[in-house]
Amino acid sequence: MARRFKTRSIKANKSYRVPELAEAADVSIATVRNWIKAGMQCVDGNRPTIVMGFQALEFLTARKADAKRPSALDEFFCFRCKATRAALGSMADYEPTSEKGGRLKALCGVCECQCNRNISARDLPQIRKVLEVATRGNR
Repeated sequence: MARRFKTRSIKANKSYRVPELAEAADVSIATVRNWIKAGMQCVDGNRPTIVMGFQALEFLTARKADAKRPSALDEFFCFRCKATRAALGSMADYEPTSEKGGRLKALCGVCECQCNRNISARDLPQIRKVLEVATRGNR
């Protein structure tokens, strides 16, 4: 499974050699070399390979954006199926965790395992138009 990488330590106005960039992003050197093969720009073709910080940040933020999979209001991500699925019977339970939001629990429509989704309390009326939601808990 792919691990998330850190971008906060990478400075835009600094140049990095491959080991330095690997340390800043908290990944292995092989991972940085794979990023270069995947299209991250380098300064030139000479050794040592140097990557500018702003080029690394552009590449990694684009990569993070491509990995996002937004789901519809009635969909949950099922970890067993590894896909977004509709709730079984269009039913879900809402457990408030704070005043501002809570957790929506439902069963997967395909494999019937439990799926969770954190939502904001302001989104609950819109979700109730699509799903039959029962509130559980005491908040």
